[in-house]
This record gives sequence, structure tokens and C-alpha cells, in this order.
Amino acid sequence: MGSIGQPSSEAVASKASVPSIIDIRSDTAGIELKQEILAGLKPADGGEKTLPTLLLYDEEGLKLFERITYLKEYYLTGEEIAVLERHAESIAQRIPDGSMVVELGSGNLRKIQILLDALERSGKDVSYYALDLMETELERTLAEVPQYRHVKCNGLLGTYDDGLAWLRNPENVSKPKSILSMGSSIGNFTRDEAAGFLRQFAAILGPRDNLMIGVDGCEDPQKVYRAYNDSEGVTHEFTANGLKHANRLLGYKAFELDDWEAVGDFDAKSGRHQAFVVPKKDITVEGVAMKQGEKIRIEESYKYSRPQAQELWRSANVIEVAAWSNDAGDYALHMLKPITMFATKPEEYAAHPVPSLDEWHQLWSTWDMVTRQMIPDEQLLDKPIKLRNAC
Repeated sequence: MGSIGQPSSEAVASKASVPSIIDIRSDTAGIELKQEILAGLKPADGGEKTLPTLLLYDEEGLKLFERITYLKEYYLTGEEIAVLERHAESIAQRIPDGSMVVELGSGNLRKIQILLDALERSGKDVSYYALDLMETELERTLAEVPQYRHVKCNGLLGTYDDGLAWLRNPENVSKPKSILSMGSSIGNFTRDEAAGFLRQFAAILGPRDNLMIGVDGCEDPQKVYRAYNDSEGVTHEFTANGLKHANRLLGYKAFELDDWEAVGDFDAKSGRHQAFVVPKKDITVEGVAMKQGEKIRIEESYKYSRPQAQELWRSANVIEVAAWSNDAGDYALHMLKPITMFATKPEEYAAHPVPSLDEWHQLWSTWDMVTRQMIPDEQLLDKPIKLRNAC
């Protein structure tokens, strides 16, 4: 493993220039999270009680999660670093000059720095935006990234939804962009939610743009369980810290920490790990009675086999144009583009019956993907014709 976090030879030694941090938060973020707490404890359908996963990522939670990423049992970070160290140059080649590189849930930046170093070596002028929830953590982590000649680093303070709204601004829509979600964060959504999440971001992509998604496909139940239930207890401390955050939002000590414990469980049938907070005795919070031992889910981490990942892409209306994996093939970074290139509804295409140049570029790019990546060289003379006729 390389010297992650240390200034690279590609970077300028000076760190005098402080990256800018743009506050893109909505005014209702705290209110909405409080409402999610109450709604999760009182599910309308009488189903399982939940707490919002976002509770885990306050300032203390982000610091605890950073500790988790250095634990030997938490294999995801090490596997993703290995993929980036091996394939950063190839990934950088696919990011156009002048692009915005927006990382959703950026964390401590030691992984993305590998890609930023590769982009710097390529001489491409790129603007990197680290999106995260806490300004102090953005300031700290961005200060540790060296100053580059070609790569300009910035921070975005807000949630995923805030980031999506910011990317929809007209001045950003027209710029080439790569939107990154690493660390298998896509697994924190249910499979249906993950498809919806990808569809939202894919909808703002142009012909030159892409999504790059880290996906964990580990199918070893014990390995997965240990990753989220480490021997040092850091992950359980991380989970319990979410209750402290909930208390601050609710304005009083609704959750007495000594009355709760963090519990993890791997559900092999659904292919996910679940994190719960569990009361040690019968307890009432916000008028909701909970029995001793009742599991309140606060986080889930879905794993994706190769077929499940392909099904996710289909559900999200995106197509995989490239993938880079670890040696075992169970952790990969996937580069995705929207499937639809031209308008398909009469009310959409009637006003502009002739496709734009950008739309033609997207069509050509997709056909290049078919001929250069999906078809063996020896079949190039006849296979594309068969594919066309089959359509």
C-alpha cells in the first residue's frame, strides 16, 4: 500500500492556498431529520422501527468512521485503495479535461487523493468538490490534501439531496462532470432506493459525464460480519453515537445511552448487514413503548453480486461503460452512463426532430463501448451487424 495521505511528487509542496467550502445546505435540513426520527419510531404501517442513518454522521460520527476505515477487519477501504492504486491512470483517462469531479460523502480524502494525483499527472485541469455534512471535517480533510497545479480542490457542505440540487444549477449542468460515490455507500440504501438514487443523478448527466460507483460484492458472511462488528468496538461506538445526535436534534436526552446497546447482524437471505440500537430494558421514547431487546434499525449495508449489480444498473436506467476490480473480483469501481441518448416521447422530440451534436456524440460513445469493450476483436467484422439486427 502506498503512502496515502502524504503529499505526492505530483503536487506542489505549498499548502498555503485554503480550499473554498460552499455551503449548499437547505434551511430545513435539521427539521427534516428530526421529523425522520419521529416517523421512524412510529411507522405508519406498524412495521419495524428505524432511526435515520444520517444520525451517524455528525462531527463525532465522521471521526469515528475514519477510525473504522483504518481497522483491519473493515476490508472495504483497503480493497478500494488497492483498486485505485492499480487503476487510477486508466480512470483518469476517462475523465475529460475541464471536468467537475464531485465526490458524494467524501470522508477523509485519502482514497480520492490517489485519483487526484493521477489527474494531476495527466495535466488535466479539473475541479474537485468534496461533498460532506460537517464544515469542520471538510476544513480538516481538505487542508491535508496538497496543492496541485492542475487540480483545484473545493468543499461542498450539505447532504446528497443538497448536492443534487446544486448540480442541477444551470452553470453546473453545462460542465462535464464525474460524480463519485465510493466506499460502497450505495449499499446503505435498499435495492429499490439505490436504483432511485442513481436515476436521480443519472438524469443530470450529459454525453461527456459519468457516475463512478464503488460496490462491495463480498459473499463471505463472517468477513462481512467482522467488518461491521470489529474487535475494538469502534463500529458499535459509532452506532451508539447516533443516539447522542438524536438527543441534540430532539432537544433533550430522549435516549439514555446506558439503557441502549449497539448490535450487528448479517442477513444472508437479503445479502445485507444491519446495525441496530437495542434497549436493555422496557423503555419509552417520544411516547413510543419499546420492549427490552427490540431491534431499532439505524443502518443497513447491502452487498451486490455481479448479477445483482447488473440488475441495479438496469433498474436505474444506466449502463456500465467500464469497471475496475480487486484481484478477487468482489470489489469494484463501476463507471456508468445513462441509457437513454435521445428523447423517446413525441412531446419531447417533436420540437427538436434533429438530434443535437452532443446527442450524436453520446450515441457514438455508446457504440464505441459496444465495439471496443463488449465484442472480441476477431468478431468486429460481423458481430455488430448481428447486434443491430437483433435490436
